[in-house]
Amino acid sequence: MLLESKYNLLISVKRLEHFEQKKEYAVFCPVGQASYAEGVDLISRAVLRCRRQKIEKLLFDSTGLARFRPPGMSEQYNLAERIASDAKSSVKIAHVASPAWVHSGKFGVMVATNRGLAAKNFTSATAALKWLLTPAEKQSGIRHTTGFESSGLSRIEA
Repeated sequence: MLLESKYNLLISVKRLEHFEQKKEYAVFCPVGQASYAEGVDLISRAVLRCRRQKIEKLLFDSTGLARFRPPGMSEQYNLAERIASDAKSSVKIAHVASPAWVHSGKFGVMVATNRGLAAKNFTSATAALKWLLTPAEKQSGIRHTTGFESSGLSRIEA
């Protein structure tokens, strides 16, 4: 059974199954057993596909991936760096995840934002899609900060 699910995941990775292009965005909802590293590879491939196909918005739902656990601090940093590099500031990403992932992923979102990536974690696909489809200039009350603003220092002074 485990061999069969691993085989199905390998097929899914090669074909990037569960990736669907909509009118204004793409949706990627992989399903199956995936380690953290395999899950990272899946999102990376989906982001690269969006960038190549000039799809500017991606709704990524990882709730169907068993074993895709919330990352630690260093993993969040590495994930944010990789996905920001893959996206090259041309793909906005809304990630639907478990409450534990959303709670622990705030540092990763900050790193991604500081690298020019518009990304945010959500526990609800409805909220994620609303954020994804709302232009940045119309997202009232949403402000991404680096942490420097609250200290009174600018990025240059820090």
